Amino acid sequence: MSQAAVDKTLLEQMLCSPCISVCVLDEASGFCKGCWRTVDEIAEWPNLMRHQRLEILRRLAERRGAKSLTDRGRGPMLAAD
Repeated sequence: MSQAAVDKTLLEQMLCSPCISVCVLDEASGFCKGCWRTVDEIAEWPNLMRHQRLEILRRLAERRGAKSLTDRGRGPMLAAD
């Protein structure tokens, strides 16, 4: 792979993880209480291209906006919290 191709790949992948080091999955929703991602989204993140990461970030914004899943904006904390 040429250096230009490597550089393009790196630029495509550069989009920081939404992880905030609160790595606890909510059993009811399946979302991380810190970043709102699913286990699959977390595992796939390092291998995703920029447009795929942007799609996940869009979904996270929707999840955060779903008031039925929030507890005063702290995350997807549900019944047991």
